[in-house]
Amino acid sequence: MALIGTVPRRCVNLPPGTLRLLITSIVTKSVREGTALEEFPRRFGQWLGVPYVFGTSSGRTAFQLTLEALDLDKGAEIIFPAFTFPVMPMVAKLLGYKPVFCDVDPHTFNAGPEHIEPKISENTGAVLATHIFGQPCPIGEIAELTKSRGIKLLEDCAHACGVRVNGRQAGAFGDVGIFSFAEGKNMPCFGGGAIATADSGIAKRARTILSKTPLPETNAILGQAASIWTKWLVTRPVVFGLTAYQVLRLKLALGKPLMDSAVGEELLDRFAAALPLIEPMANLQAALGLLQLRHIDAFNEGARQNARVLTENLGEVPWVQPPKMLREDHVYVYYPLTVDPRKRNDLRNFLLRHGIDAKTTDMTDCTQLKHFRFEKKRDIEPTVPREASLLEICVYPIIPQRQMKRIAQLIRSWAGIA
Repeated sequence: MALIGTVPRRCVNLPPGTLRLLITSIVTKSVREGTALEEFPRRFGQWLGVPYVFGTSSGRTAFQLTLEALDLDKGAEIIFPAFTFPVMPMVAKLLGYKPVFCDVDPHTFNAGPEHIEPKISENTGAVLATHIFGQPCPIGEIAELTKSRGIKLLEDCAHACGVRVNGRQAGAFGDVGIFSFAEGKNMPCFGGGAIATADSGIAKRARTILSKTPLPETNAILGQAASIWTKWLVTRPVVFGLTAYQVLRLKLALGKPLMDSAVGEELLDRFAAALPLIEPMANLQAALGLLQLRHIDAFNEGARQNARVLTENLGEVPWVQPPKMLREDHVYVYYPLTVDPRKRNDLRNFLLRHGIDAKTTDMTDCTQLKHFRFEKKRDIEPTVPREASLLEICVYPIIPQRQMKRIAQLIRSWAGIA
């Protein structure tokens, strides 16, 4: 089994000084409350170019806060891309709105105005434009469409923190930008999320909602922080090779599942039992956010460079298609290979045997899920990408470029190309 040169499926990105910050917060008893709670929204808003920012305990609660602050009529339709993280439309459904799904581009996995416009009706209250996998959707064109139709535009920036379109930050085009700082994103803050808006009415309602919600408990925050820091440690390539990789190889040898998280139906069955309460961001999360802001642009550029190296060295490979980049500012929070579904697991297992742990995606074709089978007419085109064809490779800058070249060569070798 490989010990050196292993690559985890996902590396948690915590900047230098994180452990010191965590210890300092405990010693100074500033885990829940402190000055960072005011400073981070201000600094994050300046970075985005948006006047109002509100921190939350997670990206999911940020979306819930957004919907409650929009003050839409109950029963209003919200248009989502069909291929997305299914918890997002589930939040809307649980709050009394009707998710309506539009097709997406089969190569970029993003929805554009040509997909969204046919789904607009007199009941449409909002559109959620998603920048999936780190590639911006055609947000300028979508913004023109929604403005012309008098519809609220929301931006799901969970995969797109730091993405710029013509010099303007993702999250600054719509009425609200929604961000996630979870461990699997490019700017984790021991969990956390945020909404950004230039609309003073939405900001006023969001501020009122948050003023009535208590901060999360210190023990809960510290428990989450300890868990994420541990995952950061385990996803350092050398430590990964000595620990989790050995478990994965054993599971592969025994024919057991490879530690994949719950997705699709299983994920929604767990989530649908109870709508999470809105919680504000804790001071520790905000303080880590301030630290992340010093490094995120450099981090994104490192991931972008690694992705270029991988793509350039892959070339053309049978049964495999690297992500198609239509816009230059792709930050590659995830690098999704599209693989013939009949061969995807074989490629995944081949890579794992050679030290490379690849990941199946958390994204789902929501039109196929039982929780959303409430429309009599289901006319999504069959070009909607299926999660069974995707395999995500980590391209974060902690992994050297020589490993990107090695991964490309392994994939070519698997496909029978010298």
